[in-house]
Amino acid sequence: MDDNPSRAPVSRNLAAAAIAVSGHPGIQLLLALALIMPLVATVGQYWSSGFFRQTVGFDILFWPGAKWHWAIPMNAAVIVALFGSSYLAGIGWLVHRRTLGKVIFTGIGALIAANVVGSAVNYLTGWRELQVVSSMDLAGKANKLILSLWHNPIWEEAVFRGIPLLCYALLVKTAPRARRAGTWCYYLVPSIVFAAYHVPGHGCSRIADTLVLSLAFAWLALRYGFCAAMVLHYSFDAVMVLSLAKLKSIPRDEVRWLADHFGILNSTFSVAGMAVLSVMIVLIARHLWRAGGRPAAFDFVEQ
Repeated sequence: MDDNPSRAPVSRNLAAAAIAVSGHPGIQLLLALALIMPLVATVGQYWSSGFFRQTVGFDILFWPGAKWHWAIPMNAAVIVALFGSSYLAGIGWLVHRRTLGKVIFTGIGALIAANVVGSAVNYLTGWRELQVVSSMDLAGKANKLILSLWHNPIWEEAVFRGIPLLCYALLVKTAPRARRAGTWCYYLVPSIVFAAYHVPGHGCSRIADTLVLSLAFAWLALRYGFCAAMVLHYSFDAVMVLSLAKLKSIPRDEVRWLADHFGILNSTFSVAGMAVLSVMIVLIARHLWRAGGRPAAFDFVEQ
């Protein structure tokens, strides 16, 4: 039996190493590069199509499927500036705190878990998605679709994580003994409402996965701050902008700029992502080697 703590199970060492290296400046910068690509694509598309000069409704209060809503007419350029500045500021803050890697990797793990749970629940219940983007008629709606990919994340995070987080902080400050009950309420109540919020547009098929994701967003907001949930939600939705030029339901003329720059946009995003994985592997291997817990693949050196 090996009593040397440095020879702990590889899985435990590997997890600890991944957490340790996720804050490396190189990882942070490469992730930031990948994350800004959807914003670059949005600005390019809007600039070339003239959408920046249009006035559109900025939804403040609404509920999917309901006829009522309150929207403020605003210039599209101003709206994108608000979304873009909050997104970039959030990324900058997480890079400054060296938590961007932890947030993104946690988010990817949560997304995988949400898809697995959602698929399992839908398989057992027979629920089906009601709103499949690839099968929708999006002719004449490309720019508004892109705007929704930026509007929905920040609106949902403000309502389902931001406001509850403020209420939780106030509760903990004024009634410390209610902290445990407040924590459970903070996690469960907004997450359940968030799952219900998606039912009118998507059907019951989105209940399970959105519930899991909402719990992950809530944990990230509480652990790393509201910016963590905001940036992650922005990136999950806005990354779709990069692939809109390939949707057959959108006429190519509507997304001409995205189509013409599809290669450079997606290549940059993909290369940055692969570079993150490559750097992570090198840094994890170095971390394990220095800690004396190198992977079993290197054990032949001692044989």
